[in-house]
Amino acid sequence: MFCPKCGTVINEGEKICSSCGADIEEYGNNTNSNVRSEIDQMSTATNTTQFSVEPMKIVYWGLACIVLIMCFIGAHSIVNGGNEIMEIQSVGGRTLEEAYYQELGKVYAGLAMTIRAFGIFAAAILAKMGMNNK
Repeated sequence: MFCPKCGTVINEGEKICSSCGADIEEYGNNTNSNVRSEIDQMSTATNTTQFSVEPMKIVYWGLACIVLIMCFIGAHSIVNGGNEIMEIQSVGGRTLEEAYYQELGKVYAGLAMTIRAFGIFAAAILAKMGMNNK
């Protein structure tokens, strides 16, 4: 038997709920059926809501993974290009152009780090949106 007020399981013959103090006899004999039907309705509503939310979470988490992977691939390409530029050497020895290319490679490395950070930030926002989607 269940308390009609709070839903706590109570023993047969008890007149007062030990949890909330409700008078069981006041609610009548059809208490169990009313509480059971309310519990069934709540569980049905919960199950329906749960299935409609799951696909959206998967979409957001999938987008987060795709954004993160794309940003890391792009950053890797930029770093490789920067490394190739840094390795350019002139035929005549140490020149101003070589110093320029080395600094340019450092700029590309910084740009790649910025892109990685943006990817992590965007993925975190998408993941948070997926967690909050109800």
